[in-house]
Amino acid sequence: MVKIMKKRIYYWVYEKYIDKPVISKVILETKVMINILMAKMSPQESFLILELSGSEKQIEEALNLLKKYGEYEDIPKIIEKNKERCIDCGACIVHCPVKAIYQDEDYSVVFNEEECIGCKNCVKVCPLKAIKIFDI
Repeated sequence: MVKIMKKRIYYWVYEKYIDKPVISKVILETKVMINILMAKMSPQESFLILELSGSEKQIEEALNLLKKYGEYEDIPKIIEKNKERCIDCGACIVHCPVKAIYQDEDYSVVFNEEECIGCKNCVKVCPLKAIKIFDI
């Protein structure tokens, strides 16, 4: 069975390709799923935050194709739990729209960084301000 993985990147499209369907081409040629988390488009600039989902091979092929039309950079960690402040109350869990936060068998709150979309719902409800979301 092929393991599906996710990769988040910052992506800048070269100016000469701004009016071309680059993302569509990558999806069609590599069969990788691409979620556009953010896009800033203008006649001179095209900046996107993309989440690629697929097999390791598909993602590698997609990144190689994206390099032909622009530049990309891996996105660093999005979420961090302050282990000293957090009391594992779980207030954050029900407010996560993508279920990236859960309690493990010993009731410790766990953050799945690969699933986190950086919405900041958890930050807003944490009574001890023990969660930090890094702006992407």
